[in-house]
Amino acid sequence: MRRKVIYVVSNVSDSKEYDQLIRYWDRERYELEFVLMNPFQECGLQDNIRNAGLPCTTLPYRGKLDIPRTVFKLMRLLRDRRPDVVHTNLLDAAFVGLLAAWLSGIRGRVNTRHHAMHNHKYHPIKGVLYDRILNALSTRIIAITHSNQEILIDKEGVQKEKVLMLHHGFDMEQARKDPARMAMLRERYADMLDGHGPIVGIISRPFDWKGLDHSIPALERIFDHYPDARVLLFNWRSTPFSDRYERMLGSLPKGSWRTIEFEPGVDQMFHLFDVFVHVPEDRFAEAFGLVYIEALLAGVPSIFTSSGIMHDLVDLPLKGVHMVPFQDRAAIENAVLQVLHSPPTMEDREKMAEANKHLLRPILDVRSRSERLYALYDEV
Repeated sequence: MRRKVIYVVSNVSDSKEYDQLIRYWDRERYELEFVLMNPFQECGLQDNIRNAGLPCTTLPYRGKLDIPRTVFKLMRLLRDRRPDVVHTNLLDAAFVGLLAAWLSGIRGRVNTRHHAMHNHKYHPIKGVLYDRILNALSTRIIAITHSNQEILIDKEGVQKEKVLMLHHGFDMEQARKDPARMAMLRERYADMLDGHGPIVGIISRPFDWKGLDHSIPALERIFDHYPDARVLLFNWRSTPFSDRYERMLGSLPKGSWRTIEFEPGVDQMFHLFDVFVHVPEDRFAEAFGLVYIEALLAGVPSIFTSSGIMHDLVDLPLKGVHMVPFQDRAAIENAVLQVLHSPPTMEDREKMAEANKHLLRPILDVRSRSERLYALYDEV
């Protein structure tokens, strides 16, 4: 008899991670169902799940005031579906999903820890208490990097046996150029791309732990050498820090930069960047850092610090990577200029991408990750 797994996910409307999970799910061994906690009833992720022939329920959720009602609704659903495992992802879903599963008597309660030191740094009382409650409600916790695992065990006192270190999985063969999507992006951002260059890319929400206090000032010197350079910043949205960083961006030449809140084809933007910069401020700033892997698989020359997943990969001979110390503006400046002074050809970039795929496949391949995930579901 197949075991039944229900994923509970909050505030996600589109996700390559879950699209990939659906694509590679072993339906002969496990049933799969999704519960989405979203403020909107319809979304692309829900459509993709249902189009794949899997059940998906959306519970209206707009914030913490909805927690009691959502817990009771989810409890009714769980008692009706009777899953063997409830697997929660992201903070609101973790609290609601784990609590509802615990109250419903479900023994298999798995939570993926998607954040690192955020609560310890910014919410050391309420936030850390919240994390400890989630840890107690979980029967197993997935740490997505070794740094994440270290926080759970060393700082929050979770038993080693309760934590499984399991990186995100990637389909290396799907990470390829899409000429049609690239042409669409060239047209969409023609005002920044056409007749200008080089193009510097940053994909980062405007939070201070992302290292923007050092990467944005580092860009000023680039214009001394490349006055027609352009800077594109994706995933930009309002945060307590965004006004500060927009003032910093104002020191760059007028018209040389643009912020974009959301770009569904951002994975193809890596092929349009001349250099990509991602320099979180310390080893624990990133819980994982998907953009590290997306850049490596695209072969774009990249300036990195060793946070999140890069700390786990730093000893690999990855191609096109220029590692810099944390919080070092001068090192970022010099690394960017080094790339721009001697840029690789497109053929070189394609070779770098293939070499990186070869190195990353044994560690991050989605198929081997799936098998380890199934083994966990069988245990709980």
